[in-house]
Amino acid sequence: MRIKTSIPVTINGQKFFSEDISEGGCLLNGVPEGAEVGKRLVLTVHFPEKELTLSATVRHITDGKTGVQFDEPIRGLTLLFQLKNTFNLASSFSEELVKLGKPKAKEAAKKVSSFFSALKTILVIFFLTTALFSLFQVQARQAKRRTLIHELEKKRGTKVITLIHRTETVGFLGIPVRQFIREEDAEAVLRQIRRVPKEKPIDLIIHTPGGMLLAAFQIASALKAHKGKVTVFVPHYAMSGGTLIALAADEIVMDRNAVLGPVDPQLIEGKSSVPAVAVMKIPDYKPWKDVDDQTVILYDQAKKALGQVKDMVRHLLRGKSESVIKSVIDRLVSGKTTHDYPLSFEDAKKLGLPVLDSMPEEVYRLLDLYGRN
Repeated sequence: MRIKTSIPVTINGQKFFSEDISEGGCLLNGVPEGAEVGKRLVLTVHFPEKELTLSATVRHITDGKTGVQFDEPIRGLTLLFQLKNTFNLASSFSEELVKLGKPKAKEAAKKVSSFFSALKTILVIFFLTTALFSLFQVQARQAKRRTLIHELEKKRGTKVITLIHRTETVGFLGIPVRQFIREEDAEAVLRQIRRVPKEKPIDLIIHTPGGMLLAAFQIASALKAHKGKVTVFVPHYAMSGGTLIALAADEIVMDRNAVLGPVDPQLIEGKSSVPAVAVMKIPDYKPWKDVDDQTVILYDQAKKALGQVKDMVRHLLRGKSESVIKSVIDRLVSGKTTHDYPLSFEDAKKLGLPVLDSMPEEVYRLLDLYGRN
């Protein structure tokens, strides 16, 4: 949901107005001092009956305006703001009828105005109460997660790190958000890896549809460089970038029904993605004289991307036999299947990957605390 009404926003004492605000971010009518793309800001959004302090990242600065993305979505508040405006308009309309109408119309309008005023108050109380209840639910669930993680760490003598992307709904006001591997994930996981003693084993529990190649490779490289044993647990799926991370592990523990996936690069073209391997086949279907300049550029990028990902996979599999490296690259990078094709436990085993099926019960219980897909 998006609100077009201007809402005051304060950043380090500077005052702005949000020209366009949603659960996930807003557009400011100016540029905060020192702001630049990728930089984090702390801003206070002044809703009519509530102030909310949020951390956010600058995503773009265009024509003197700044687009920011909230680190955590505003759950339910924009909906409350929208409903409040609706009831205010209805109440104002009724008040105008009182001024202009005949005696009977005045009486009816008064009743309508009173009804909407009372209903507005009830709904404000209801939504605020529900939002607080949702917050308590989240905190309780997070406490249970921490307890389970500590249990698993104690049982295995490891440091447990999670990279779990599930769409969570928080109470009645929950806003489902599709999650994937982002720069923020790389930052968080890398911080945790740095804090682990060099010889201490790491258990990474991963559940993801994939995401940014750079972020995934940063995490995978850090795991590969860790001197202690690294085990990646895949209870359900680790597709695309998730599979790239799994390749860095000394062991990959998979549920018998869990899947990995191809890591062939996808090129962003407009609002969609294009498989690099598909672009590489263009000369098979068209002579170069019939290919436009933009497609030639895309072909060049696809060729580079494929080479880069092959190098990444080779780097993560160093120490494995050359036959295993070649088979993994051939199956996962060369585009023999679609990008979302599932690689089963048995498929991974045949490729020579170090897969096991001894999944701890605590991992399943932990996934249950991350809401629904």
